[in-house]
Amino acid sequence: MVILLDFPNWRLGRSLGYPTQIGVEQALRKTGANVSSIVSMHGLECDHPATWLSRARALYDGQQFDQVWIELVHTTYDEAFLQWVSTLAPVRLGFVMESLQYEPHVYEMSPPLKARKELVTKRLKYMTHVLLADEQDATDLNLSGQINAMWWPQTVPAASIQAPPPVKNSHAVFYGALYGNREGWLTHPALAGLLVQPGPSLEYQTRYPELYDRLQQLTAEALNEGLLVKQHHLDRYLSLLRRVREDIFGLWLGSLQQGSAVVNLPSFFQGFPGRVYEGMAAGRPVISCMVPGRPRTNALFTDNQDILLYDPNSPEHLADQIRRIQTDAGLVRRLTSNASHKLKNAHTAEIRVRQIMDWLESGVEADFAAY
Repeated sequence: MVILLDFPNWRLGRSLGYPTQIGVEQALRKTGANVSSIVSMHGLECDHPATWLSRARALYDGQQFDQVWIELVHTTYDEAFLQWVSTLAPVRLGFVMESLQYEPHVYEMSPPLKARKELVTKRLKYMTHVLLADEQDATDLNLSGQINAMWWPQTVPAASIQAPPPVKNSHAVFYGALYGNREGWLTHPALAGLLVQPGPSLEYQTRYPELYDRLQQLTAEALNEGLLVKQHHLDRYLSLLRRVREDIFGLWLGSLQQGSAVVNLPSFFQGFPGRVYEGMAAGRPVISCMVPGRPRTNALFTDNQDILLYDPNSPEHLADQIRRIQTDAGLVRRLTSNASHKLKNAHTAEIRVRQIMDWLESGVEADFAAY
């Protein structure tokens, strides 16, 4: 069973990367696994009548699965629900898509983050294994002996990896929330005319956000009004949700192609976020800050070969790297060709799911930097 995270509207749901949830589910299906899926809804209690989880027992009680895969941070699970989940399968795998611990200045800017580690720790007692996007969190949990933990570098679906399209604009682009000092980077004089945060991504030029909102709204209304749920209702909903999210993901990659390069600015999360892999899949060179204290993360890609790295404390260094992209066509060809090759051979959702399955069986973690 896969318990997928989703959101009640696209304004919130756009922050959830396709490869981290439905992309994982689809890759799991490609292994030949018989997958039953259900959706948890951010912002609603798991027993709220407008959620699929409130019908989970009726749909699946009495059934047994080999494994349950479940996101652990963004849904309001109660103890009774997690206890029920723990009876469904001998292997329960939790997903954590963000860092669990931060520097003091980050907590000052975002106090709610202080509660994240405690929340996840409480939920881990119902899990047998956990995947963590921050390598240090995985190391710490393994050292504690609390649970079997594995680092989970991000991915893209293999079919999403594209050849480099023509360049329309010379500036580099950054898509992302303007928290921390990111706005300062975008307005820094050294980066004037070199780095741009474009307007809304391309799906907003289509009806997809409206379709997503209507799907979530009408489904919630039907559930809240007491729909007697049958499996075919859930299957139909999931089919529509997958289609909308997959199509929007294609438009998102098109958005990343609007500049000469994709920039990853410093973030609270201590790792390479989805936009690094997605920028490469879109056929654009990626320029990312180095991630302090995360050697395995920094080893995933090679500076000047498949990525350009810059000092996270130096806008001037980032500006120099963007200028290199603008003036060195040979460098661009090398970066995009090597990045595409590395994605196809080391960082697809299909490869990562196989690595997860192997780890669940053997306890041996893959070398994600090797391919």
